[in-house]
Amino acid sequence: RSTDDQYSQDARLGTLLNFTYQPRNQQHRYEWKNIFNQTGKNRYTERRGFNGQNDQEHNMEYYYSSRTTYNTQFAGKHTFDNSRWDWSAGYAYANRNLPDRKRIELNDRTDDRMGLYRISREFTYLEEHIASANLNYRSDLQWGNLQPVIKAGAYGEYRTRTYNTRQFDLSYNPTNTTLPKEFQFTDNPIEELLKPENYGADKLYLQEEVNKLNDYNGNNAQASGYLSANLPLGALSLYAGARYEYSRMELVMNTRSYEESRRSTFYTYSDLFPSLNATYQLSKQQQLRLAYGQSINRPEFRELSTSVFYDFDLASSVMGNASLKAAYIHNLDLRYEWYPSAGELFSVALFYKRFSNPIEWTYTVSGGTDLIYSYKNAKGADNYGIEIDIRKNLDFIGLRNFSWSFNGSFIKSLVTFEVGSQEKSREMQGQSPYIINTGLFYQQPEWGLNAAVLYNRIGKRIVGVGRSVGTSGSDDAKTIPNSYEMPRNAIDLSLGKKFGHWELKVSVRDLLAEKVTFKQIDNVTVKGQIKSVEEVTKQYKPGRNYGLTVSYNF
Repeated sequence: RSTDDQYSQDARLGTLLNFTYQPRNQQHRYEWKNIFNQTGKNRYTERRGFNGQNDQEHNMEYYYSSRTTYNTQFAGKHTFDNSRWDWSAGYAYANRNLPDRKRIELNDRTDDRMGLYRISREFTYLEEHIASANLNYRSDLQWGNLQPVIKAGAYGEYRTRTYNTRQFDLSYNPTNTTLPKEFQFTDNPIEELLKPENYGADKLYLQEEVNKLNDYNGNNAQASGYLSANLPLGALSLYAGARYEYSRMELVMNTRSYEESRRSTFYTYSDLFPSLNATYQLSKQQQLRLAYGQSINRPEFRELSTSVFYDFDLASSVMGNASLKAAYIHNLDLRYEWYPSAGELFSVALFYKRFSNPIEWTYTVSGGTDLIYSYKNAKGADNYGIEIDIRKNLDFIGLRNFSWSFNGSFIKSLVTFEVGSQEKSREMQGQSPYIINTGLFYQQPEWGLNAAVLYNRIGKRIVGVGRSVGTSGSDDAKTIPNSYEMPRNAIDLSLGKKFGHWELKVSVRDLLAEKVTFKQIDNVTVKGQIKSVEEVTKQYKPGRNYGLTVSYNF
């Protein structure tokens, strides 16, 4: 039970540079697109309270992190009498640098007094390169009264990633030191740690905790191709196709912690994904849609790597799972759409999703009280529900220039497990039972004025899946409850005004600033009766965000 105070300073730089070449004949078009982003963050977090061992603690984390992304793409479009070609070739680069993350821990574990217990410094670097290319073809045919459209294409991608981390612990031997007696119990040991004269073989010294198991390299090659056809049959239009994907991932990790000892593990996928989209035109303003498609969610490098990273916010370690399987999803959607006038919409949809081997974010207990977060496959899951989407002009009730939008979903989800598993069927991790988004908008073009009020709410959802450990029916059997994010209301406001070439925008995000609350919820048996027990595990108030934007349009 502890309280955090967190301070952060962010800097962002973004540049965009695009070129387009259009020859006179208008049949060909060439584009070169470039986008670069650089972000930096300084963050300091201070934690006071009690840890899982009931030690009084005073912990600190300080780090600077930087993230760089660059994407360039060269593309072309070519139009002929009854056919079109488009292609692109691109390169993307990303890195994340954590050059010196410091974690300082003081507690009363070894003495009744608060004293220096542990200091670590971590240096982490991640780098990724992606090269990709794609080619698409479209042909407009004429078969009597039929005008089918044939599409085909191919895509290829090669990605590499390197992740390296080193950790150093600050060591201190109170029996062999020239530092002041009981140095670790001084009033402000943190200040003393910053003095160079306090470092040496008989003082404070850094010792590397070598663990090559936390480093990894990854390579992934992917090739895919698709073929589809759009067949209009009067009021009925059919769009059907299939996409083939081949993916081969290589994850290279060390087998020994004290030296380079690389071993490769390969994950190969070869899949065919069908799709069908049928649209029936009821009238000029109304239509029915029926869609089916199959998709895949393949594990990423970080989800497969058993590299361990300590997350200070979670106060827990995070690691991957090398035995993760890819998740396959069948998607079915039936939708009615009505467009009363330009800019207006009413639609209602029934949907169903069937998951095989869904990947979920889970946690378990290590050492009695320490949590470890990771990823795990369930056997399957079913999601189904209804979605309503409305966009309506409010002139009919006298509110000229006002419009209203609403999007709401009600979802039922159920995760299933293998026969004999101790896991219980439950809602899917990350899936809310309902989602509500609505907004009121005002547009006055003559005055160059626009305003909006937005409201959002999500239902209670599982953010961390608990686990059943031990042997069922034995004394060591334990159930770790699921962790839930509780519902909260969010309101955003924005106002914009144009003054010639200038535009001024002001905004307030999360006006209500309600607390974000996480709870563990479980059913327990008390005197033969089942009761629901709730306990807050984490809670914070994100605060309001105020924005001011001034722009000039040339």
